[in-house]
Amino acid sequence: MLEAVVALAIVGLVCVGVLGAYGSAIRADVTAADRLPLASLAVERIAAVDLFGGSLDRLPDSLAHGSFAAPYPTATWDTESHRVNQTDGLYDITVRVRD
Repeated sequence: MLEAVVALAIVGLVCVGVLGAYGSAIRADVTAADRLPLASLAVERIAAVDLFGGSLDRLPDSLAHGSFAAPYPTATWDTESHRVNQTDGLYDITVRVRD
């Protein structure tokens, strides 16, 4: 009888672990599904800066900040540009997309 109780306890612990891992995987999937479009929007803004023909020392307002059109009307972006020291023509570009 004691062996059966111990076996049930072990099976119960294994089931709890499996269900916990499954729940974590579902939460990670939902988070990735929410953030993937924002990452694509950030890549779009980096491409816009890449195509800009002017100086990157001071970005124009149209590249520095703004918001996206539908279907992401609540998403906004900010772009910063900093010259890398001791390297001519090299800039560090940071794009932040928020929702």
